[in-house]
Amino acid sequence: MKKTIWIVLAALTAAGCGSRDRNADILPEEPDYSRNDMWYMTDGMTPDKEADVFYVTPTCVWSWQDSAGNTIYYMDVENSQQRAATDASAMLGHELFRKSCNFFSPYYRQITMECWFGTDEEIERRYAEAHRDVVNAFRYYMENINGGRPFFLAGHSQGAKAVIRLIEETLTEEEYSRLVAAYAFGYEISRDELDSYPLLKPASGARDLGVTVCYNSVSSPEAISPAFKDNVVCINPVNWKTDSTYAPASENRGSVFFGTEGQSDTLFNTVGARLLPQEHVVQIDGLDDDEYFIPSIGSIFPKGNYHVQEINLYFLNLQKNIADRLDSYKKSSEK
Repeated sequence: MKKTIWIVLAALTAAGCGSRDRNADILPEEPDYSRNDMWYMTDGMTPDKEADVFYVTPTCVWSWQDSAGNTIYYMDVENSQQRAATDASAMLGHELFRKSCNFFSPYYRQITMECWFGTDEEIERRYAEAHRDVVNAFRYYMENINGGRPFFLAGHSQGAKAVIRLIEETLTEEEYSRLVAAYAFGYEISRDELDSYPLLKPASGARDLGVTVCYNSVSSPEAISPAFKDNVVCINPVNWKTDSTYAPASENRGSVFFGTEGQSDTLFNTVGARLLPQEHVVQIDGLDDDEYFIPSIGSIFPKGNYHVQEINLYFLNLQKNIADRLDSYKKSSEK
């Protein structure tokens, strides 16, 4: 039976994507992060745990048209339908981190799905506007919410790009000293980035601190996304090794998938994983590629690429790893 898949599948497969008018980019109104409603709300903005996570959502909306017929390539954070699409992804992040962390996830003018079908130059030009919102949200969070607590950075896909860019360009040395770890689910880190940004340190085990956890999952090397051709960073999120040691499905504590109403479905002893060191990807087994293929994004995520499910596949292992890294941080702070 085909399992329910979290995130924005309804949005990703919806019709009415809009035309690709490249002549001008019109930006929706800039978010004001002093407003509580510019943050995904679960338990409110009052922290009750010792650590936080600043979480950035993935691409959840297609391009759309405004009342004048202009094609817009950015999320409108005031649009209730677009917010609902991103809420599905924020909910997944919240479920992942809620046992260990206070959860803070900003709405931002993310670039739309069609942007990722364009050239690298187009992507970077448009993403610069989206990232400006992420930086503004992060600075507001640090200055008004964090209160000196240890924190995680986390994001998926476009959100992972944001996390990597925050580490490269925005974190201060003092903030980095309180970074437990960063989880950049489903994106790439190039050799040039590793050489250029000293705070960008790939995870090498289950409990190292101040590191960036990054991986991409496929069932075969042929399914590697062309979007991540420059990636050189990968760790196996089942056994937390960076070599080719196979992690059988019995070591996967559980893959968790969420439906549109928040219901969950957990697969036990199903997904095994092996890191392919030369390709810098995680090769999985145990699933039917046809059931998880999304044709509307197939040009960048071919059949056998599990980009959309990067969190779901290893959900309970990731949840434990978050707790383990936080435990390491606490112990290191006591010395």
